[in-house]
Amino acid sequence: MKIKKVISPFLVGFLLCFGAASAFAIESGKVAPALTLKTLKNHQQQQIKLEDYKGKVVYLDFWASWCGPCRDSFPVLDELRAKYVEAGFEVVGVNLDENTSDADGFLKKFPVKFPLAADPSGRSAEIYQLKGMPSAYVIDKKGVVRHIVVGFDKDEKKNLEPLIAQLVNE
Repeated sequence: MKIKKVISPFLVGFLLCFGAASAFAIESGKVAPALTLKTLKNHQQQQIKLEDYKGKVVYLDFWASWCGPCRDSFPVLDELRAKYVEAGFEVVGVNLDENTSDADGFLKKFPVKFPLAADPSGRSAEIYQLKGMPSAYVIDKKGVVRHIVVGFDKDEKKNLEPLIAQLVNE
């Protein structure tokens, strides 16, 4: 058990840092795999289910407290959510820190209003076979992946906003 706990985070970190960004297990045009995770807030008393967002456009964002680009993405994602939430857009963040207190510290510096799930086991990262951090999947109202984002830079908003506007109007 101890070996698995040490090796698994190392392996996930290695794959996230050095994986080839072009080879996705989840490709654009495929149905997004189901996820049910405990909420990061409320001390994990509730669950977040991806299927509950069917009928909405979802930006499924995988992040961690140690991820530099995640610091840049959170304010942008919160802003996009605020602008498009009434049109049927939602951001769902999935934290991959082993220790949720690391995520809590991150959120004190970069607070957001979108729903946050905790996955300290990294199982969701395995299901989605993430290739970098952060990794995100734009999922349409029918549950189909329409766009994949690996990493995040300051120009990403220019790419995302027209896509979100298009998808909420489909």
